[in-house]
Amino acid sequence: MKKITIFIISIFFIYSNIGAQTTVKYGADKAKSYVTYAMSHPMHDWEATSKNVLSVLIFNLETKKIVKVAVSIPVSTFDSKNANRDSHTIEVLEGLKYQAVTFTSTSITGDDAKLSITGDLIFHGVTKSITFEASSKTTDTSIEVTGAFNVKISDFKIENPSLMGIATNDNIALKFFVVYNPK
Repeated sequence: MKKITIFIISIFFIYSNIGAQTTVKYGADKAKSYVTYAMSHPMHDWEATSKNVLSVLIFNLETKKIVKVAVSIPVSTFDSKNANRDSHTIEVLEGLKYQAVTFTSTSITGDDAKLSITGDLIFHGVTKSITFEASSKTTDTSIEVTGAFNVKISDFKIENPSLMGIATNDNIALKFFVVYNPK
């Protein structure tokens, strides 16, 4: 958890000096934000959700655009409503060694409604550049960002979990809804 906090604080300070007069820092509202992953096995499908979304967003007041975003989610905080499955997931993901999934944007393009976000996803100690689509809605008091994307377990050097000797599908479908409030 200490590494996660240091990561978020580092990103916060690194980007706090970007056009300080024209940008505002926003932090994720944990009461309203979540990230969900879904997986599939020939015998059943499931989803798990984390409401422990640690994230900072930088918003440019002049252009009315999101400039940067950093996200970190502890793997132990995903809840599938099945404690046995959740503990097995932490074991498969080596959750004691690789405690969080993190994402840091390198490029955000588009308008307020539709965004194309590119950045580095770090999962299980492997860094992959990904691009995905998201939507945002800006109000006077917050910014809401929502989207979805897929990743392959094998891209992150993780052995697919199995049940009764049959491995899960290689695909993880991720969905997110994050509400950001000014800091």
